[in-house]
Amino acid sequence: MDCMVTKEKKMPSEDLAYAGILKLIYERKFSPGDFLQEEYLSHILGMSRTPINRALSKMNIEGLLERKKKKGCFIPVVTLRDGRKLFTLRAMIEGQVAWEAAQSCTSPLMDRLCEINRQDQKALKDRDDGRYYMANRDFHFLLAESANNRYLERVSKQLFHQASIYIFFYDSFYTSTKKSAIYTPEQHEVILQCIKDRNADAARVAMEEHIIHTMKMFGSVD
Repeated sequence: MDCMVTKEKKMPSEDLAYAGILKLIYERKFSPGDFLQEEYLSHILGMSRTPINRALSKMNIEGLLERKKKKGCFIPVVTLRDGRKLFTLRAMIEGQVAWEAAQSCTSPLMDRLCEINRQDQKALKDRDDGRYYMANRDFHFLLAESANNRYLERVSKQLFHQASIYIFFYDSFYTSTKKSAIYTPEQHEVILQCIKDRNADAARVAMEEHIIHTMKMFGSVD
């Protein structure tokens, strides 16, 4: 398994560990319910256990992983039925994010959002799963920040992390060797245009449709 993390990126060791573990998850080297043993991760990623431990703790706080006392962190066992409930809630919350962002987003933030979306498009074109996920995450996180509502931002980010597990294990973009058509960057552009036009209601609808579209990539309910 060639998952050794290179240190040429000049990232803090904890961030390198986080990126390495995340890569193992979205490449489905583990399955829901699997425990992520620090010793094994240390060997696979070529790192000491200290940054591994910190990265796992961060993922647990974010909601990507769950922790069981005396056993460590594990990937949550997820079902499509629960996933649909989560994404329905996420559509409501992020719809409100877009609504508030349309009223408070500044020009510098808008420029950054547009740049992130260009990175999203490039990663999608290159079929780079990791860069695509990170650009998509950065887009939604910055949009949440631009809403200028710290309570909404906190909930939105938590839901995004929890939703990621469903995306990694059910979204056809990650689960199929033959990549399906993805329209995320185009949908982001629609959302950004609504925000730029200060059309809060349209921004809410565009975001809700975007999240629901992602949910529909999961297939039939189990």
